[in-house]
Parts: sequence; structure tokens; C-alpha cells
Amino acid sequence: MRSTVRPSWHVILTAALLVALAAAPLAAAPLVAPAQAADQSLVFEALQVLQTHYVDPVNATKVLNAAVAGLREQLSAAGIAADLPDIPSSFLTESDARQVFLERFATAASAAVGQLTKTQLAYAAIRSMTDSFHDSHTGFLNPEQNAERRQRQRGQAGFTGVGIVLLPKDNRFYVWTVIPGGPAEAAGVHEFDRIMKVNDVSTGGLTVDQVAGMIRGPAGTPVTVTFQRPGMADPLVVSMTRAPILVPSIFRTDLLDGGVGYVRLYQFVEGTGRDVRSALTRLLAGGMRVLVLDLRGNSGGYLHELDNVLNALLPFGVPVYTEMLQGGQVEVVRTTRPPLLQPSIPVVLMVDEGSASAAELLAAAIQENHRGVLVGAKTSGAVEASVMIDLSDGSALSVTTFRLATGHGVRLEGAGVEPDVTTAMTVEDLEAGQDRQLTTAVRLARQAVAEPVR
Repeated sequence: MRSTVRPSWHVILTAALLVALAAAPLAAAPLVAPAQAADQSLVFEALQVLQTHYVDPVNATKVLNAAVAGLREQLSAAGIAADLPDIPSSFLTESDARQVFLERFATAASAAVGQLTKTQLAYAAIRSMTDSFHDSHTGFLNPEQNAERRQRQRGQAGFTGVGIVLLPKDNRFYVWTVIPGGPAEAAGVHEFDRIMKVNDVSTGGLTVDQVAGMIRGPAGTPVTVTFQRPGMADPLVVSMTRAPILVPSIFRTDLLDGGVGYVRLYQFVEGTGRDVRSALTRLLAGGMRVLVLDLRGNSGGYLHELDNVLNALLPFGVPVYTEMLQGGQVEVVRTTRPPLLQPSIPVVLMVDEGSASAAELLAAAIQENHRGVLVGAKTSGAVEASVMIDLSDGSALSVTTFRLATGHGVRLEGAGVEPDVTTAMTVEDLEAGQDRQLTTAVRLARQAVAEPVR
């Protein structure tokens, strides 16, 4: 019997992903109430959530030892010395382990007085707990990140910023995407513009988080960014006013020469399936003969929206992914209705290192069912099913509740999807303002519908 669990997919916010949104959570502005203070009780609350919902049995002592390690790391980063030995695991009951953790937390809080709050310590402990699972879809979101996540997945404005997606490459920072409707689009910012300065501060030697952090800020506040545009000798100094950013599921829909339809699908949020069907309908009405579907930087989203997109693209009844549930139950999920896109329309699908979760399953389904050609770079390898569970202070845990594989049973977690045609974006491409991957995809699309040579 098909599982009735329809979890939300955790949008992975790690440095392993290719892109970072240059925007600040709305929680940083007065739109969201301040979070409650947290302490050691929140660590136990998180432990209970993991024990209740994680796909595999959870060893409480092992997880609490990871929490102690998180306390040590947080103290060390602040230059604070404290003796926090591991919790012995050979003879302790869970109750004993909890009591010892309380003692370790009290020691850490005492040593950190005036430098770190109990909330900071609790968050460090919980983050270390979830990291110890080495699982792409088990993680911790602070209250601001959680508020942003809820708003984005509802299709609402989740950020305040200027509306660009950053691409770090060889210690340089480029505009990878301009989010439709944002201040950057209104100011004429282009894809592949290189970010040289933010408010007269050079980006040289900075991390992507530092650059994004300088661009962030409350709605209504100004920020000035200096860009170097490909093909132009002089830099461009652009002043923008930060605003709430609505990140759509589809960034771009175009009908290119030769009947090539192009759709940039960025995330699987509420309404994504509807948006994809609407885009395909418009392109078909305009004479689309082949589809280029761009999943670069798409880090996933809702599983039921993935189902909707799969049903629009693939034939009825084909296997698209496999659920591996608690207790060893395995269920192969298949498409459930005829596709919107007829088999006579070829598909070229684009992926990269930032394609994760639902995007990877979509790519694998296209590949395994011989429905199209994959172009780009190997995907992230972050494919599990998770639920988001709010904690009492407004933060949340993403918890893996079941494993996922392709329709043919291939596990993608830690492995990713290999494209059929591999092509990478180089610094030389970015400096020249050229999208080598898109050029390759469009060329293959046109070849797919070209008349045979006579």
C-alpha cells in the first residue's frame, strides 16, 4: 500500500551547494516576532523529536555526546576554556546520559557568561546533534531560517534583499540568477555580472556568506553594489533599495528559435506543478517542438509537487522513484495519469552541483525512462524524504523519515546523478558572460528535432 506520508523536503542550506541567496530572512525585520530564549530543555526536545521520527533507531547517549561536542566547539570558537568530557556510554542508561548532559551544559553556560547566551549554546548543541547523523535531510533551522522556509514553501516572500542568486567561483562572486520582480532586476543587474564591492567593501578574500551578508538588510534600506559586466571596461555602480523577495518556482520561460522551449525550474514549492503545466501549455501553444528544462541550483521542495511535475512529463504508469520506509517496506511510485507533454516532444534536462533532492529524482526518472538527455554536471547527492518539525522556540528540525531511491532502486544519497553530456561552467565562461551549459543544451535540443540529412 502506498505510504500516505507526504513530507516537506528540507531545502539544504550548506556550503556544499553551489548557490546562496543574497537576501535576509524576513524574520530579521519587524514582520516576525522575536524568538523565545532557548536553553538545555530545547536540546532534550530536539532529542525527543529525533527519537520519535528518524527513520532508524536513535542512540540517545551517542546523540547527546554529539551535543556535548557542539558545546565544546562553540566555546572554543569564542576562545573560552572549559572541561567538557564525553558522556560515558558503556554503563549509562538514557536517564543517566541526560543528567550528565545537564551537568555539561551548566558547566558550558557558566564558563560562557557574558560572552555566549544559553540560546547560542543550545543551538550549537542541536546543530551538532543533527550533523552527527551525516544525513543530507536531517538538520536544524534557527527561528529566522524556519520562518523563511515556511514563507518560501507557501510561495510567499521569505527574504528581504535585492533578489540575486550568487555563484562563487575561484574566489570570485558572480550573479548567477536575477530573481524576477526584485530590486536587482529593476536596476538592470545581469546574469554573470561579477560583484566587486558592496558598499565600497571589496569582496576579495571574502566567503560567499560574508558577501551575501553584506547585501542583506531590512526592507527599505539602501545598498550599493559595484559590478564588473562582461564586455565592459568600466565597472557599474548600482544602488538598490532592499525589498521583500518572492522566489517563484519558475524563474524563466522562453520560446527560443527553432521551437526550443526553455523553462528554468528553481524549486518545488506549493503550486509548482500548476506552474509547470501552465508554462508547458503556453509553450506548446506557441509551437514548442523540444523542451529544455533547467534544474540547475534547484535544491528540492515538496514531494507532492515533484509528483505533479513527473506526471506532466512522463508516460502513464512508469516507475519514477522508490520509497524505503521504516520496517523494511519498499514501495515503487509510478506516474498516475497521462502526461501533458507528449512523447513526440524531446526533453533536454539541465543539472549541476546545486541540483538536489526532488530535482535529482526528476533527473533520474527522465534518464531511467529514456525520456530525455541530461546535460551539465553531477548532482548534489542529497536525496532523502524528511519532515519539518517546529520546536517550542520557533526553530525547527528537518528529520529524515524514509529513504528514497530512483524508480529502478538506485540510491542517490551521497552519489548523485551523472549527466549524459558533461559540461562545466568555467571562470572563463563567466568572465565572458557565456552560459556554456545552456548553449550545449539548446544545441542538443535543436539536433533532436532537426530534419534528417538527405
